[in-house]
Amino acid sequence: MSVAHKFYKKNKGEIKITWEDVERDTLHIVQAMAKNNFKPDVIISLARSGLIPAAMISYCLGNKQLYVIKADFSKTQSNDSAQDLRSQPVLSQRIKRSLKGLKILVVDEMTVSGETLNLVSKYLKTKHPRQVKYAVLYQQPWSKFKPDYCARTITAWPLYPWKELRNSVKDPRAKLVIAGIKS
Repeated sequence: MSVAHKFYKKNKGEIKITWEDVERDTLHIVQAMAKNNFKPDVIISLARSGLIPAAMISYCLGNKQLYVIKADFSKTQSNDSAQDLRSQPVLSQRIKRSLKGLKILVVDEMTVSGETLNLVSKYLKTKHPRQVKYAVLYQQPWSKFKPDYCARTITAWPLYPWKELRNSVKDPRAKLVIAGIKS
């Protein structure tokens, strides 16, 4: 059993996250950063689900430079609900530019086990930034990684609005609408 499976099993049901929730929770993080006077030079998103809150934070901060790291447990990105998972996360996309001396904000949608953010933390140390802070919309209380900024701690598995869109697109009726065949 992978670390991810072990932690996913701890969830107590599911919680539907709306676009309004994402917006409110993103603004909560931005306000906390302002209160701490943290102004990153660069924002790094963890793909895929971290892209949305990272882009929102980037716009709130005045279109900061946004880069993407791919680090996760998935062996393949599947549209099926049961993905084949590794025992530990793997960094499959790195940043090519220099981060030396920069203040960095790393953004993900959530920390479950903390293993992915621990891996990213170790990687970023090799890039010699001046400072790195971490932000997630949601953390689970059993995560081994404690981010600097978090909107909410949750014990249920979040159902994100962008994943609802994916499920809608998989629906054969949605494919007809997208193709312009049906309105």
